[in-house]
Amino acid sequence: MTSRPKTVLFICKGNWFRSQMAAAIYNQLTGSTAADSVGTYAGAPDEPEGQILADLFPTPHFFETMARCGMDVRSNTTRRLQPAMLGAYDLVVSMAEEPFVPGFLRDAGDVIWWEIENPKVVDAAVAEDVYGRVEALVRGLIERP
Repeated sequence: MTSRPKTVLFICKGNWFRSQMAAAIYNQLTGSTAADSVGTYAGAPDEPEGQILADLFPTPHFFETMARCGMDVRSNTTRRLQPAMLGAYDLVVSMAEEPFVPGFLRDAGDVIWWEIENPKVVDAAVAEDVYGRVEALVRGLIERP
């Protein structure tokens, strides 16, 4: 890339899977650390903030998919979306779904909404499918003027 990559905040519900995947893919493709990920529900009593991803998944499929593609996210931790974060990035992309979309995110006019459902189980097929869909969307985001 000839210019500085845009800073991007990727958002999903728990900050375990989709947004972590999107940020890692973006950073790898741009050769940067310009993308971060957060969750709208991370920090809830039943999903404390700061959990290590490797401790959250009962199966290794997500990590195996990411490793096959040259990314290691096992030691990443979960973070909660805060309102001030929305203005700190060039682009904000949300995959969070109702009822896990806070009003301040819903009302922000410049959020890009991706429809990547939050899977109940991440087996090998789901990990590969979501990876392919997210990677295509991230590539499109990078190509945006």
